[in-house]
Amino acid sequence: MATMRCVLERACTLKIRDFALFASFSLVGSLLSACAPAMENPNVSAMSSGAIRGVGYAAISIQPGKTRVQKQLMAIRASRLAAMRELAEKIYGIDINSYSSLSETVMQADTLRGTVAGLVRSARTVSIGPIKTDIYETILEIDASDAATMAANRAPAPK
Repeated sequence: MATMRCVLERACTLKIRDFALFASFSLVGSLLSACAPAMENPNVSAMSSGAIRGVGYAAISIQPGKTRVQKQLMAIRASRLAAMRELAEKIYGIDINSYSSLSETVMQADTLRGTVAGLVRSARTVSIGPIKTDIYETILEIDASDAATMAANRAPAPK
């Protein structure tokens, strides 16, 4: 009788654990499906007037280069590229891919990857300069009407 009870308790425990796992995955699946991209780009309607800004930062000391001036120039280029990426994120959105792995309701791995793809045209440089002794900041700006046109024409698919 005691052996039978133990077997039943184990089966019950397994069923409860399996149900908890199923419920967790169902919740995650529901949340992720709610984030599915819409057929229409919501950024187009949001860009009605004004200007959209992108800000990028880069550290000087970690840039490749033999001299301080070379490193500064590379930091300027890196901060400008980061500002362009931010503009592309605002215009086209960002493609998020996520993977999570659970074992016995314990998180084993969690990976998140964001991809941005787009063509940014007619961005104006508002400012480029050091904001601290080792950091450059670049601010770019684009007219909202130009951004809406770019968003309507869609970005190329992320690679």
